[in-house]
Amino acid sequence: MRKFAHGALAIGLATALAGCGGESKTQNTSNTAQSSTLPVPSTSTGLDTANHKLLAAAEPFENLTESSFSAGSDELSQLIATARSSAKHVMSQLPPAAAQDLQVRLDEIGKAQNADKRADVALAAVEGYRTLVSNVQGRTIVPQQVSLLDYAGFRIQADLKASPARWTDIASALGFAKQRWGEISDQVHTKKVAADMQTALSDMTSAVSSQDSKMLQQASTRELDLVDELENYFTKSAAS
Repeated sequence: MRKFAHGALAIGLATALAGCGGESKTQNTSNTAQSSTLPVPSTSTGLDTANHKLLAAAEPFENLTESSFSAGSDELSQLIATARSSAKHVMSQLPPAAAQDLQVRLDEIGKAQNADKRADVALAAVEGYRTLVSNVQGRTIVPQQVSLLDYAGFRIQADLKASPARWTDIASALGFAKQRWGEISDQVHTKKVAADMQTALSDMTSAVSSQDSKMLQQASTRELDLVDELENYFTKSAAS
C-alpha cells in the first residue's frame, strides 16, 4: 500500500482567514480547483484545527480507494467503517453542499459494497477524498492542487482496474491532472521534480492514447509517488 503522505501536509498546514466556504466538488473531473498560495502566518487556530481535521478525515478515503480491490471482505468492511467514522467527525464543519456530496459518496460506497462492485467502491471513495481536500480553506503550505493530483492519480488507477477499464473517465481525470499541474508547475523550482512530473503526465497521455494498461499503471504510480515529492518540496520550501 502506498503510504499516505498527507501527514506532512496536515502537520505543516498554515491558514488565513481569507478562505471562505469551499465549493463541493462533483464527480465531473473538469471542475477547476481553487487557487492556493504559499503560506502566510496563521491568524486563526480554529481554522488550522478545522483544516487539519479535514485532511485527517480524507486519509481513510484514500486508504479505501487504494485497498478496495485487494482487501478481503472483513478488511473492506473495516476500511469502510473507518471512512464513515472519519466523515461523521467533520460533517458539521463542511458547507451544506459539500456535506451532502460526502453523504452521497458514503451511500454509493455502501451500495457498491453490497453489490460487490469494487471499482465503484474505489471511485466513490476517491470522490469522498476529493470533497474533503477541496474544502480546506485559506492559504496552505502545500497547494491544494497537489492533493488534487493525488485524487486524479487514484481515480485513474481505479478506472483502470474496473472491468472493462473506463478509458473515457481516465482521459477526463488525466485532463484534470494536467490542469492542476499547470496551475502550480511554475512554483516548483527543483528541475528534476518538475521534469519528472511532466514526463509522468506525458507517459500517461501516451498510454491513454494507445489504451496501454501496463504503461498507464506504471506512469500513474509514478505520478502518485511524485505527489509525495511535491508535498515534501513545498513543506521544506516553507521551512527554509
